[in-house]
Amino acid sequence: MDDIAFPMSPASVRPVVLPPDSYSEMFTAAAALLALLRRTLLEAAPTAAGRIAALGADESVYPLFMDSAVEEDFATCMARPDVMVDATGPKFVEFNIGGGLGGVVDTSLNSAAWIAAYGGPEQAPFTGPDPLAVRDAIFVRAVQELGTTPGVAVVGTTRDLNGSKTTRYYDVQVDSLRKRGLKAEFFEPEDLLDGLGLPGRPRYELGLRHFTIPEWRGHRIDLTPVRTALDAGCTLIPTQTAYLISNKKVLGWVSEGRSWMTQRDRETIERYLPWTRVVGERRTQWRGAAHALPELLLSRPEEFVLKPAIGMKAQDVLVGRHCDPEVWRSTVTRAAAAEDYIVQEYVEPAPYTMEFAEEDGVGTYEADVYPVLSPFIFDGRPGGCMVRYLPPGRNGVVSIHGHGALPTVALARR
Repeated sequence: MDDIAFPMSPASVRPVVLPPDSYSEMFTAAAALLALLRRTLLEAAPTAAGRIAALGADESVYPLFMDSAVEEDFATCMARPDVMVDATGPKFVEFNIGGGLGGVVDTSLNSAAWIAAYGGPEQAPFTGPDPLAVRDAIFVRAVQELGTTPGVAVVGTTRDLNGSKTTRYYDVQVDSLRKRGLKAEFFEPEDLLDGLGLPGRPRYELGLRHFTIPEWRGHRIDLTPVRTALDAGCTLIPTQTAYLISNKKVLGWVSEGRSWMTQRDRETIERYLPWTRVVGERRTQWRGAAHALPELLLSRPEEFVLKPAIGMKAQDVLVGRHCDPEVWRSTVTRAAAAEDYIVQEYVEPAPYTMEFAEEDGVGTYEADVYPVLSPFIFDGRPGGCMVRYLPPGRNGVVSIHGHGALPTVALARR
């Protein structure tokens, strides 16, 4: 895990190990819900502009659409939902969709380390797919379907890596692609046009879009080179549409239901999604009764969680039972007017007992934590599972960045 820039203390001395049926169920449910999110967004309007309008989103946040069938075909090829487990089973509280997903590299390395530590793939008492290998298969498919040269430009920046001293985070990804017979290179945005050999036909006609626009704008990175590369014929996947589908309002629409949904769709939603709604000045059904939504949230804050419709790393997420009452009230009032938040029913997490190393390195101890599981879905296939948890004795938002959560992985028991 050298120079991957993730906290590792207090260190768990084994991964999260799930029964094989539970492990499989998590991925099956994730793929089913992802398909519902995709259809819900695409049926909201026939064009990208119409979908942006339906979301009430800022068009400037989505500047990198491609004018081809690729735009929709590769919109949901990479996804990482976040799952909490309550007394009734897994509940999918969020879907991160796109190429800038956190955790792919460290989950690959972490999983391989645990399997090696327990004797290798044949002897280890647990198993799980390599996220990088499963993700790489998307590019093998894309090369075949699009007829491009077999190569991948990994487009990202070390400025996203929270102080890493090397490019190892990207080097690991490049090496993995090369093992699949694909030429691959990593490019910072400022080096992209020269690296592709533009103007002219790009040296790489296919690329991994390993960034998000909000983060790059936070770094003051100019997106013009990326737009130029797209216009020159370099296909970056996942596509811009991925970031429309990951808008949390779509999760609210799915939870509320759509007329085309089958009984099976509705049963999947009922079983795996917590009650979720777009916050607005309107009435809604909750627990069998009609309520004015803002009044419901103000009267029962302990039952709900507020999340920005567009956001990452748990920024501005408010858990009602742990939130200052005035902050909760003002956020509900503002969100109801702006309709830029969703609300979810609070998921009461079940504890998971983990074993930790003592600080002095001698001995271990057990403690309960409340993990968030994040299974990767690549082209509909299971791609490994990241786990995050707050250190023992802590509660609140489970996020590594800004909240001090720790990472490990989930593997399936043999």
